[in-house]
Amino acid sequence: MKNATLLTAALAAFACAGPSIAASGDETVQIVRHDTVMPPDGYSAQWWTHPKGCEYSRAGRPGEIVWFLIVNTVKPGCPTHIVQRGFSDAY
Repeated sequence: MKNATLLTAALAAFACAGPSIAASGDETVQIVRHDTVMPPDGYSAQWWTHPKGCEYSRAGRPGEIVWFLIVNTVKPGCPTHIVQRGFSDAY
């Protein structure tokens, strides 16, 4: 089961456009994504609206920025979540 989780995390890391990886000092690795559409750097509000009209809620562990799609705002072409900054053990 752990191998399947690691494989899923690895595939998710490469599914986004242009991830860059930086060591965090732990066993996990911090991944910073540079997707084409995401909130601007320094955006600190709880909610963000995608240009296609989907709405996202901010979540994540300390040091992470993950945006999860609010289900009742789903529109074609919007990802279910956006990892702006995360760790390799989860995304």
